[in-house]
Amino acid sequence: MDYMVDFMDAKYHLAVAERMMAGYEEYPEKRFLVGVINEGARAAAKIVLAMTKYENFQGNRKQIIDNRMDYFLEVASKCLDSVTIENIVKILEVEKAQKVSPVEFASGDKLIFLIDGKYRILTISRIGEFLKSVRDGIDCFSKYRHI
Repeated sequence: MDYMVDFMDAKYHLAVAERMMAGYEEYPEKRFLVGVINEGARAAAKIVLAMTKYENFQGNRKQIIDNRMDYFLEVASKCLDSVTIENIVKILEVEKAQKVSPVEFASGDKLIFLIDGKYRILTISRIGEFLKSVRDGIDCFSKYRHI
């Protein structure tokens, strides 16, 4: 039941991200948004692990999958819509890009990153969509697996 640890971790990291998002609304500062991205991505990664481990635990997959994300896309399509799955994958990509970005700064409700020589803008509403998708993934997993 290793997947339960990942599931509980996902719930914890999502709760932290949601508290940080509320903190940003009261005190808008870049570090809150960066924290929301990092904690949201941790929650997304943990729900990916939980879903794939549960499928393996149930014996639905006999072979070890080399690419966990491809397996997640296959498993998640059973209970999540394509937009939710895309947002879960996107927050993981944003976290990775944010870590390698040499420049990042906040302007109003936007975070601006320099990624591969191009400026990319991430709005607070988009970050909120990412968190909602992670929440939907956690809710769906708990209903689907009767946890």
